[in-house]
Amino acid sequence: MTDRGGDGDGGAREASDGDEASGSAFDDVTRRLVQRLPYGVKRLLAVPYNHVQRVRADRAFARRAREFQSLTPGADAPRHVVCVVVDALRADVVDAETTPFLADRRVASAVTPSPWTFPAVTSLATGRYPHEHGSMRQSDDVDRGATDLVIPPTLPDHERTLPEVFAAAGYDTYGGFAFHMPFFALGGRFATNRVYDDAPADDVLGDFLDWFDGRRDGRTFSYVHLGDLHEPVDPPAPYWDRYDVDDSIEGIRRWRFREEAHPGHEGERYRDHRRRLYRAAATHVDDRLAVLRERLPDDVALLVTGDHGEALWEQTSLDRRTFHDSRPAYGIDHGGTPFEAIARVPLAMEGVDVRSGGGTPSLVDVAPTLLDALGQMEALATTGCSLSRGVPGDRVPLVEAARYGHEKKAAYRDGWKLVVSRGDDAAVGFDLPDDPGTTAREADLPADVEAALYDALPPWPDGSDPERRVSGMAQQRLEDLGYV
Repeated sequence: MTDRGGDGDGGAREASDGDEASGSAFDDVTRRLVQRLPYGVKRLLAVPYNHVQRVRADRAFARRAREFQSLTPGADAPRHVVCVVVDALRADVVDAETTPFLADRRVASAVTPSPWTFPAVTSLATGRYPHEHGSMRQSDDVDRGATDLVIPPTLPDHERTLPEVFAAAGYDTYGGFAFHMPFFALGGRFATNRVYDDAPADDVLGDFLDWFDGRRDGRTFSYVHLGDLHEPVDPPAPYWDRYDVDDSIEGIRRWRFREEAHPGHEGERYRDHRRRLYRAAATHVDDRLAVLRERLPDDVALLVTGDHGEALWEQTSLDRRTFHDSRPAYGIDHGGTPFEAIARVPLAMEGVDVRSGGGTPSLVDVAPTLLDALGQMEALATTGCSLSRGVPGDRVPLVEAARYGHEKKAAYRDGWKLVVSRGDDAAVGFDLPDDPGTTAREADLPADVEAALYDALPPWPDGSDPERRVSGMAQQRLEDLGYV
């Protein structure tokens, strides 16, 4: 049931062609055997499978840590850093009514470097864009990801990430992942790794707090990835009641009416209640985060963000007529066209000073910001900026590394946005609203802005690094989450 390649540490493995061919053949046989098992058997096997993955990831970190060069935290470095990523958390869901805990701590709306998890969390942990770290789809083809689960290359073993810098500075590190996709990207980069099968926030945060409580007197860095807003969406019953979500609507926990701009009365009712369900889940997560904060010490540095947002039919017509989606799913979910509902995520912070600086924050700024707090700004070569020093007003944030359809890239400047798909032969300009909850309007860009944004777009993927298929067990887990 191997899915990590080589020694299972998520890094690149050097091997002969014969070794690679042999390993690939073994994986293919294992995958076929697992796929033939009854679903219930696969679910039972998930517990030992996850345990094996955790052990392998912990061992991989231990091997990697032998080569760390010791670093010294700054005099003002926080003793505890907790970074929580809420999967599919869009910026405009953070308001005083829906998510009061996050609203009280919100410092900015940020742009994600990618519209799906794997490249986005790799960018968060490295401070670099997907075209720089390489953990993105390696082809501009329409994509086979809608029917066959292929994931990008992980970071090479020798490349360091944010948690590894904190580990080198004497921090005990923890990575908790509610489901497998973020673990595929970052597993093995923490001293303690935990991965689950679409576990609810209570389970993921509870296990983290059990780990944390025994380390209060030391120094810790923690990354916790929650999946409650990701398909299938199913918060506890009181939250369904609070938002008056009709549980009898067929398939309400998953995506339906994925293509039609005007799906009729039944479709509109489904969409209305699906939006309500999303807010219900967001409120549930916000409540769990408030409980988490009560259990943490007063001097903790806490950061909460999303890896990407979630589209809820804001621009279905534009998406369908302009871009190809291999699922197909237009104007919903994530992983496709980086409309603002997907590209914008909230940044909520406590215990870290933040300055505006005039520019638009990006998730590539998370690593340099926390490194700045540690007093080790130079420990990683990052593209991002420390939010404690401010984002330059002329910085051009980027979004790239789509999962579905042709590759799509976006760039921002002065309230304008350009989305380009070479494979679709399409380029669309947007006039961005001041309110992140308002849909951006399609617009003709000023000529100088359009030229500057075209120039800022990074190169398209050329297939130079191999993509990977996951094991049969892992594919079953991700199919349950709607990845295939």
